Amino acid sequence: MNLHGTVAVVTGASRGVGQGTALELARRGADVVLAARTATDPIPTMPGTLAETADAVRALGRDALVVPTDLNDMAAVEELARAALAWKEHVDVVVNNAAFLGRAAYHNLDELSFKNFERQFRVNVFAPFLLSQLLVPAMRAHGGGVIVNVTSGAAFIGEYTVPGITYGPTKAALNRLSTLLARDLAADNIAVFAIDPGFTLTVLVEQTSEQAGTDVSMAHPPEVPATAIADLVEADPALTTGRVFKAVAGQRPHVTADSREPMPAGYEVEL
Repeated sequence: MNLHGTVAVVTGASRGVGQGTALELARRGADVVLAARTATDPIPTMPGTLAETADAVRALGRDALVVPTDLNDMAAVEELARAALAWKEHVDVVVNNAAFLGRAAYHNLDELSFKNFERQFRVNVFAPFLLSQLLVPAMRAHGGGVIVNVTSGAAFIGEYTVPGITYGPTKAALNRLSTLLARDLAADNIAVFAIDPGFTLTVLVEQTSEQAGTDVSMAHPPEVPATAIADLVEADPALTTGRVFKAVAGQRPHVTADSREPMPAGYEVEL
């Protein structure tokens, strides 16, 4: 998909990977609907707002619509979809980037309340499902689109040392949702894929590194997954839909028509 003249919705766009993705899509010609909880007043010790992202999008010559949204509230997700469609009367790209990454994401069985278990599924799985369901009819009517679900390596079975028992299951569910939506929406020319941003240096990663037991010196900047997301959105959907990718630092992604094998540049194929 050529992004010039498209409309993209990006959740979690106030900072980090979401902000970087919104700006990269705008650089390539998309107008962007920006969603997150932090609209104008930054959270103490947590820089970044939707207003700042919107200013940066407009500085790139594209339009931006700010829609403050709490993805734990399904009525707010419905309002986000309504506002996005009312803005330019079509949506071509959805990037479900936002995720719950509060302290409860690191809780074990004894620490975790059911409320916070459910909240993680609402933000990480229910909201992407509902937003996709609400926007797919407009994509069909406009000839197609792309849905991007930002996942995590925590989704895969295997050794994973970061504490917490819920984040991984939510991302595993998101991966399977992505592959099954890709199957069902192929006839509508709607591509669906998931991408693991890899170990990305965000403010939240820095602040939780001690609790998570991670070494932030190994992290890459948000521009790495942001570029990979934009490149994959623009790639031939026959080569991307139904797949789970991982962003890696290095050269730009390269997808060719004669191969669906992992490419050693910009991303790797996880599933």
